Amino acid sequence: MNFHISIRPRPEERLLEGSGDLGNITIIMGRPRSGKSLFLRYLFSLLVRDRELAEYVSSKILGPGGYVSLRVGDSALNCSKPEGENGGTATCTISTVRGERAYLFYEGWLFTAKYGRELLRFKRVADAMRELFERVAETRGRFRYDIRYKWETMEWVETRDGRELSFDVSSSAVVAVGILERALQQDAWLLLDGTLDDLFPEEVMYLAGVAASGSARVVIATHSPWVLDAFRCSGIVAEHFRMPVVRKSVRSYDFSGGAITPIDLSAKTYGDVFERLYVLCG
Repeated sequence: MNFHISIRPRPEERLLEGSGDLGNITIIMGRPRSGKSLFLRYLFSLLVRDRELAEYVSSKILGPGGYVSLRVGDSALNCSKPEGENGGTATCTISTVRGERAYLFYEGWLFTAKYGRELLRFKRVADAMRELFERVAETRGRFRYDIRYKWETMEWVETRDGRELSFDVSSSAVVAVGILERALQQDAWLLLDGTLDDLFPEEVMYLAGVAASGSARVVIATHSPWVLDAFRCSGIVAEHFRMPVVRKSVRSYDFSGGAITPIDLSAKTYGDVFERLYVLCG
């Protein structure tokens, strides 16, 4: 599915602009403040028709005369802030034939899962995550981690060696992987904003395999070359883990200098950083 995005905080200032295709699995790399998180927030807003989130973000980042446009297939989101000394608040329009099921894994989602406390002001994002937790709780199959939701006490638990552990004392990796491996079975969009960057490499590789065999469409924003490489090779990884492989389209992009550039494996884009480290360290 093709997309085009243009984020201009002021008419003459380009923060991010470019086009590409959203595959079944899409990985976005780039330096901090290159627009990765903004892209995911606007994509979520477009998919679920969340004008509140789009207008809040736009009001924060746009100056007078600034605008944002995002087109995905036949759907479009447009936000702008009027000209003038202060510019006022931004307004957005969303044009789409139908809404999609999508879940935005924002920075505080793991805290919400572990402790049951929401850290987000946006109702549509929070409601979507609650819906996902309910769907995850009902998902059946063979999984890496034995987790379940206890409706009677309204808490997640991990079963380990015959004992139940509340999520608030479980490893964050168990919480993240346990929920994600089930979420990847959903017929929905999963938008992961740095969600995989802190996981142990083998856990990332496992989730890449699950992504290649699951139903979800995934868009991943990451700083990790390992995440990029694992998901670029997700089909081969799934075969390694003897998972059923659904042939999926994979796309990866670098957001740098305000542009969107297709990339392959990390050695071609981040190799110079590693080489510099090895020269300094060697």
